[in-house]
Amino acid sequence: MILLEFVNKVIEDNLLERMNTKETSALEYKCADFDGAQFHVFSDQANPSLITVSFQSTAASALLKNGANDLLQEKYGSHLITPESGYDVSIQWDLSTVAESDYAKVANEIARLKSYLYGSIVLKVCAEAESGQKGTLYDIPLRDSEERMWLRADSTDRVTVVFSINFTDADDIVFGKVFLQEFKKTLAGAPTVDFVYKNPPLELQSVRDLPRSQNIGYVTFVVYDRHFKGDKKVGVSESLPTFRNYLHYHIKCSKSHLHTRMRNRVDLLLQILNRAKQDLDKEKKTATGRTFNRK
Repeated sequence: MILLEFVNKVIEDNLLERMNTKETSALEYKCADFDGAQFHVFSDQANPSLITVSFQSTAASALLKNGANDLLQEKYGSHLITPESGYDVSIQWDLSTVAESDYAKVANEIARLKSYLYGSIVLKVCAEAESGQKGTLYDIPLRDSEERMWLRADSTDRVTVVFSINFTDADDIVFGKVFLQEFKKTLAGAPTVDFVYKNPPLELQSVRDLPRSQNIGYVTFVVYDRHFKGDKKVGVSESLPTFRNYLHYHIKCSKSHLHTRMRNRVDLLLQILNRAKQDLDKEKKTATGRTFNRK
């Protein structure tokens, strides 16, 4: 399976190209992610080198309330500005001040805005576990009230993360169940994973407003200290929040693969049918134009 990138490649590639080509024309575009998150990238009219990147998503408000702003301030410093109207976070960069040797680094850093925002809550929970604090259950809506992420430090050596997944498409239900059942397999050194359909896990028994859709499934990850001690927590903070998009991406890939195989199979059957056709006898004519029938 393919792990999704933690940077927005559209933003990274566009900014890198703009810096490499010394482009100074006006810039504005919008792009989206699998979970409906929106980016707005535009340049200042008076100074086209001054680029603003704004971000908006369902989860952003809850993340900012739980300390994400501190991490963004640490990562972006003075580049973090008052959010654009209709967006949750905005950063601004004057590309003309970036040294050529730092082009790739700056483009990558700007494109990691969403990764830093979403990873902040994971870093916070891991820090609580390491310090031995009593775990708080954090409730983060990912797409809507039906699809959410809950996190809690259960002890000094364990963090629990639960995802609720709402399968709205009948085909997605079938594919999703197959994928999620595979995650339950025990692998040495990997986090413990459990999947239940409809019935919420015990970790959420204190939550009152749980999703009530008929097609809700719950995936529980138990991440141990060997996964988040020291610098390892950065990798966990990048990968865990992308799980829902990761699942969504592979469901779409599987459906596309099956459709391709079905089309190839139909083409093969048509070839077989065409080869089975019998050639009809053609009429033969004499030199004068009369039809000639062999008896």
